[in-house]
Amino acid sequence: MIQATARVLQNIVEIQVGEVLWTARPVASTNAPIARQISALFSTTYQTFHPSEPTTVRSTVSYHAKKDEITIQVGERKWRTRSSTFGPLSFEYADQTYQIHEKLTGRFAIFLGEKMVGQGRVGFRSCTIDEYPADLEAFLADLALGYLDRTLFWEMFK
Repeated sequence: MIQATARVLQNIVEIQVGEVLWTARPVASTNAPIARQISALFSTTYQTFHPSEPTTVRSTVSYHAKKDEITIQVGERKWRTRSSTFGPLSFEYADQTYQIHEKLTGRFAIFLGEKMVGQGRVGFRSCTIDEYPADLEAFLADLALGYLDRTLFWEMFK
């Protein structure tokens, strides 16, 4: 199971990936001045850190509201979700196209063709994904962060 939880007062997101706890910090919060700390509260770009290498950025996850797009970058590799007006959100990973079907209840399912390969739910300051293949775990952890970032953005500006 993957669970991303926003710790708003600490200005971080904790991502539980199996037994490992990743940390995600807004990019704007890397320096300590108060102006940067305030701007980090409204950040839509996060960097993730693995506990085995706490000073090395593992990935960068961004949400772009104008396009309703989540961008995940790991090293030189980059993935983007695609949004459609009345259709599902989709993304390509490992040369396969996945679709995310969302419900108004906050629940969603991830499909590869007609086969469901994961399911999740977005709640108040949290996103959980479970029942997924092991080879998608790291990518879905970043996607959970993107989904949480997307939810926090719309909660803040609605």
